[in-house]
Amino acid sequence: MAKLLFREGGFRILSDDVGRLQVKEMNQLIKTAGTTCYQTRETSKKTPEEFIQMLQKRGHHAMLEHSWYTFLIGNTSPKVVSNLFQANSLFCITLRDNGFLVSGNSRIFNEAYLKKRDIVTGMLLSILNKENPVLFPLPKEGFEITSLLKITRNPKLQTKDEVLTHRAMTVEFNNHSRGFTHETVRSRSGDEKVTSYAQESTRYVDYSKGEVDLEKFQMKFILPYNDVFDFNQKISFSVDGREYSLTPQEFTDLMEGWYRALRKSGLRPEEARQWLPIGIKSQIVQTYNLREWRHWFKIRSGTAAHPEIRFSCCHLLWETQRRIPGVFDDFEFKVKEDGSEYAVYIGEDYSLV
Repeated sequence: MAKLLFREGGFRILSDDVGRLQVKEMNQLIKTAGTTCYQTRETSKKTPEEFIQMLQKRGHHAMLEHSWYTFLIGNTSPKVVSNLFQANSLFCITLRDNGFLVSGNSRIFNEAYLKKRDIVTGMLLSILNKENPVLFPLPKEGFEITSLLKITRNPKLQTKDEVLTHRAMTVEFNNHSRGFTHETVRSRSGDEKVTSYAQESTRYVDYSKGEVDLEKFQMKFILPYNDVFDFNQKISFSVDGREYSLTPQEFTDLMEGWYRALRKSGLRPEEARQWLPIGIKSQIVQTYNLREWRHWFKIRSGTAAHPEIRFSCCHLLWETQRRIPGVFDDFEFKVKEDGSEYAVYIGEDYSLV
């Protein structure tokens, strides 16, 4: 029998300041994100370092994006900044009187050096390699550092703008629908492009742990976030003159049985998934800098947002306000006529912050 979940969607903040994690914690975060896709957290025997090396070997670099590094470079030369942008336009950069701040995930820093092997990208890679050689392997040939640029790892962020730009947070969302995950991956703003995802795969996940037992697996289905609708009632309908009358539980059980029958008939999960509903339970891990999270809160907590995503967005916003005071306090919570919560931005100029 399929399991129907109602308003059980939740989240877990894996880190509200990813850049401050120690090496082992950073590597574990990457493994946690990566094993989300295959739902193998309980079965993977690899250490986080072995898992990262496997990702690198297979070219699955997207999972390495669940990391974050910030540096203060003591050089205000426009050429240095320009070269860094040419190396990778995804870098987050802000200027200071004594230099500039640059942030990004491990993939950004690794690929920047491969694209533009100059003094700055070389020094950054050298520093990162000494800290975490597994995540930042040095190229076998042609690596030489001669610059004496002053570079500071994890400088103190001085303004709200710097915190929004150079601090990152990783959140895992659980017991949500595939519709939720489809919507959240479309939440990127126009100004920021650093958004990283690890999503449960319907191609490889077969709704069982360990060995697949098609007689025992249970499909989990997320019900609509509707407090008025009676999900125990029978819904009557007809198809080609044939009458049906089923409860949501009975109809979902039929879908589960259909999927099981397709698998037994020889279709692989990646083929049988074509018949899976958008309400199938899904899990996703998201890593953004706080400016991008701010955009996510703005569009996903308002009255126009889908009820399911708004529900978790508002709860996460409240928790983030508590954890990181002074950064998201210009959002105010309100209640709709139906009793559901939403949030509105009450600041003066959203674009500036």
